[in-house]
Amino acid sequence: MKLIISTQLSQLDEIVAIENASFEKPWSHSQIKDDIQANIDSENWVFIKDGKVAGYIFGWIIQNEFHLHNIAVHPDHLRKTIGKKLIQHIITRVADQKVNVILLEVSVNNFSARKCYHSLGFVQTGIRKDYYSKGDDAILYNLEIN
Repeated sequence: MKLIISTQLSQLDEIVAIENASFEKPWSHSQIKDDIQANIDSENWVFIKDGKVAGYIFGWIIQNEFHLHNIAVHPDHLRKTIGKKLIQHIITRVADQKVNVILLEVSVNNFSARKCYHSLGFVQTGIRKDYYSKGDDAILYNLEIN
């Protein structure tokens, strides 16, 4: 069974495990917990496969923009369109909330993510030099939706 549901605090340990497996400088347990519990206009979703968290996406709506903060897929489920489905879910959700643009950044070296963003219509709008811990540049992407 596959489904996308709103993130629950009970899923925190599974999300932290995916975060730690996915990033060299992962968000901390407390950062993820704070984001799940934040009293702001957040869109935090998990992709459930066989009763377990297979991926997640976190972001905030700020005025008419959606800022994608974090997205990751469990290493056992990479290249199975889970990330793409999570992004498509966000696009649908925020379009209904009068959001005009989705903003994100991704490592210049994350070719699979960049390919996914391009396939969904995201456009490169800039570069942030030395943005990531290894000195990787970040590519800025926007998707105009309304």
